[in-house]
Amino acid sequence: MNDSQFFNRNKNVANRFIRNFLAKNKLGIVHGTRATNNQLPRYLKRETFDWDVFVPKPKQSATKLEKNLDKRYKGDYFKVVRGKGSPGVMVYKVESTLTNEGFVDFASTKRVVPSIPIRGVRFATLKDQKQIAQVNVKNKELKYRREKDLSLLKRIKTYEKQRGKRI
Repeated sequence: MNDSQFFNRNKNVANRFIRNFLAKNKLGIVHGTRATNNQLPRYLKRETFDWDVFVPKPKQSATKLEKNLDKRYKGDYFKVVRGKGSPGVMVYKVESTLTNEGFVDFASTKRVVPSIPIRGVRFATLKDQKQIAQVNVKNKELKYRREKDLSLLKRIKTYEKQRGKRI
């Protein structure tokens, strides 16, 4: 079995390693689809492949995770790449060296992100995710995110109706 086959057969294991890494190191706040999926019922979840994490030092966190994943996979299967972020925001991605598929995006943020702990990992609250999506939908510059944000707002509205109260 070559490296590519080995990695492709075991890439889903990376999610477990990433979650354990974040919980063990008390590192950052997970936001985006992973955060909403951890707070919504299964039937309202949306499929996602990567993790989005706010941390104070994105490059340092990305490098530490990349080394940890390489050690777990017993090979050089991951790399750290500088990503695009809004002005003043640094983003570093942990990607596969074989497929260039992104696994984790570490970013810095200036705002205080309200969060809740779930099984040792801090996730941005559903209320915060909803507020950000509402702002993004109104922003004409973020038209590429509109579908994603409208989908999130629709899923949250369904959840609120089911619960009988707002978030």
